[in-house]
Amino acid sequence: MPSRTNNSAELKVSSVSISLIRKDGETQHRFTTAPSIIKRYATLMKEGSVFPPIRVWYDGDYYWISDGFHRLAACELAGQTEIKCEVRHGSLDDARWDSYAANSTHGLNWSAAERQRIIQRALEHANAKLLSNVEIARHIGLPEATVRRWRHKLLGSGDHRRLVTRGQTTYSLITTNLGKGGKQRSKSLRDLQKELLSMKERVPPNLRRLLVVIQHWAFGSATSRDFVDALSRILQSQIAQADSRWSAMETPRVRGLSAQSQSGVQQPVK
Repeated sequence: MPSRTNNSAELKVSSVSISLIRKDGETQHRFTTAPSIIKRYATLMKEGSVFPPIRVWYDGDYYWISDGFHRLAACELAGQTEIKCEVRHGSLDDARWDSYAANSTHGLNWSAAERQRIIQRALEHANAKLLSNVEIARHIGLPEATVRRWRHKLLGSGDHRRLVTRGQTTYSLITTNLGKGGKQRSKSLRDLQKELLSMKERVPPNLRRLLVVIQHWAFGSATSRDFVDALSRILQSQIAQADSRWSAMETPRVRGLSAQSQSGVQQPVK
């Protein structure tokens, strides 16, 4: 609701030219706006009421609106050329993902068809592919059971992956067979450590050193920079060893050619 006191100082807002705000990025999920609401908002704006800023995402060229379509339309109807915006930096995809959460706690209620559109668009978004039904439901403000039902309807029984965090480790988990006795499961850290130990016992020393470096990085005992430096040292060592072997092979040949040259024997051209 609008207020007659300006609390925008508490927010990081900017005045943005309405001509730079894009409304054609599929961030509006209503089939139509409410003319009566727009007219009422426009009247209040002319009378001096201050509305909350709309939310836009700036991609370097345009400002993609993700929340506040009725306020923006009212601003245009009131003859204003600029509007207060909460500006976030990101792409159109970021604006779309943010728009699915708009009006979940404020504004006009969604119709059943509009809720269905939001769920479908959210599930088709790249972010949803790595999120659980609970996380998606929390984002768009709908029950988890509704998201789960639509996800199954839209995506069928194909492979589903989501990001899972255990302690300080985040990894991709295939959820298709969870609870079904399926054979395809993510490996635990203990299993991975056992496999690395087994591999180190079977490989040559040069590969064993590489596995040790990978193990230290994968399990958090080495930083990414340490990992890259160690790989570089291993590579340089391998190159030096190859050069040494090549030199050892070439030395007898060079000595033989030198002796032949000193004896005056002409070698045939091969």
